[in-house]
Amino acid sequence: METKILLSEKEIPTHWYNITPDLPEQLPPPIHPGTGKPIGPEDLAPIFPMELIKQEVSSERWIEIPDNIIDAYKIYRPTPLHRAYRLEKALKTNARIYCKNESVSPAGSHKPNTAIAQAYYNKKEGVTRISTETGAGQWGSSIAFACKMFGLKCTVYMVKISY
Repeated sequence: METKILLSEKEIPTHWYNITPDLPEQLPPPIHPGTGKPIGPEDLAPIFPMELIKQEVSSERWIEIPDNIIDAYKIYRPTPLHRAYRLEKALKTNARIYCKNESVSPAGSHKPNTAIAQAYYNKKEGVTRISTETGAGQWGSSIAFACKMFGLKCTVYMVKISY
């Protein structure tokens, strides 16, 4: 009975899945907190790279992952997949339940998966510094790691409640 499944680097996905086209109805647009009107790309441009804005509003089911991001993922991906036999038994289900073990990433969570993409797209658009906040530290360490990979400066602020 195999519990841990280890994939090869050749099996790292080459596309992100966008759930939007598969939803039963279209999501309402985000609302601008100042105007109360739907947010457009011009509202997001001061904060996000245009490529990320395009992905956010895309109706494409699959979005290609750039090779530079895939190469960065190879530092810790693919992460192990674990079959949850005991949970299946406890639930008395015939379904197969698997859990991804993202604790093997540099930050110990799934957060570098997003941080790497954000740092890459910011670098591509000429951003030289990223600042962020973090609570327990996983997001802060993830974005700091990603910034280092792409030669960006990074400042991480710890939220007061975390002290």
